[in-house]
Amino acid sequence: EETEEQINARLTKLVNAAPVMLFMKGSPSEPKCGFSRQLVGILREHQVRFGFFDILRDESVRQNLKKFSEWPTFPQLYINGEFQGGLDIIKESLEEDPDFLQHALQSLEHHHHHH
Repeated sequence: EETEEQINARLTKLVNAAPVMLFMKGSPSEPKCGFSRQLVGILREHQVRFGFFDILRDESVRQNLKKFSEWPTFPQLYINGEFQGGLDIIKESLEEDPDFLQHALQSLEHHHHHH
């Protein structure tokens, strides 16, 4: 059984495993829920490369990520290690700014540049 510190350290690593990280049910080629499928579709449509984690394979990630992001449902999208939201929020963000995903990613490249 992992301690809270251990699981949080693991989640921090996971959300930073790729610049864009999708926590979903199933995999991009075989999503296990409609919301996950839609979010995969959005990322592909915007030609965003992303890593993913199948939360159905790991119960402790599934339970603890909800606390970690303070968001109760999946899928969850992280960009540069920061929680961006679930499907509805991502859709809204893209309605307001069609290049939202690119902008979120750029703010990071910028960031890395100066370190």
